[in-house]
Amino acid sequence: MRRRRRLEDEVEAALRTVIDPELDRSIQELGFARAVVGPGGEVTVELRLPTYWCAPNFVFMMAQDARDAVEAVAGVRSVRIELPDHFAADEIADGLVRRHPFDEVFSGLADGSGLDQLRRLFWAKGLMVWQERLARRLLLAGRSVEELAAMRLGEVDPHDPDLPGYVARRARLSISVDPSAPLIVYPNGRPVGPERLLPYLDRCRLVAVSLRANAELCQRLHATRFAPSSPTGASPADPATEVTT
Repeated sequence: MRRRRRLEDEVEAALRTVIDPELDRSIQELGFARAVVGPGGEVTVELRLPTYWCAPNFVFMMAQDARDAVEAVAGVRSVRIELPDHFAADEIADGLVRRHPFDEVFSGLADGSGLDQLRRLFWAKGLMVWQERLARRLLLAGRSVEELAAMRLGEVDPHDPDLPGYVARRARLSISVDPSAPLIVYPNGRPVGPERLLPYLDRCRLVAVSLRANAELCQRLHATRFAPSSPTGASPADPATEVTT
């Protein structure tokens, strides 16, 4: 029993590393994932999404990442992903079991480039959000625009609460995390000069506002859809209210 409890905890920890690509937040934090661990190490992960119409490319990324994260946990024998009440649940679940890529599972929707480009686009947005929050606080603390543009990553207070998240998002995009690397950079790694810094941070803020609003809407839809008093197998949402999460 103790071993199973430990495995459940490790599976939960693995799922906390899985990020909703559009919202740049853990699917566990958002309440979108629920895992059941069987006595033999077989794990079923339910991805409970805000709407019936959540875009299949986003869902496939989350489902694939959840499968890979849980499979890496020692003691897990098998992983099954379930997508209750999602229009593409069968195609995604079957594709994951067969280890087929998104372009093969959804050949009619895919453009042949896979999900890498889309994933990097979302990673870039995540970088901008964390970078803007960190940069604004430094400006409020008295740093000038010129000083901020010249700062290096190693000059940030190591106890800054946003630093680990920002560094992780740089690493995701293969941007240098060396202490001597420029602090404020575009998602392609190029440093932002002082003359472009404030306009760039304004653009980052727009991205942050969009992500926060979308996350709040998705969580409200999710809470309504999976409220304890709701009947199992709720009716599909109206396509007109689709949220691409």
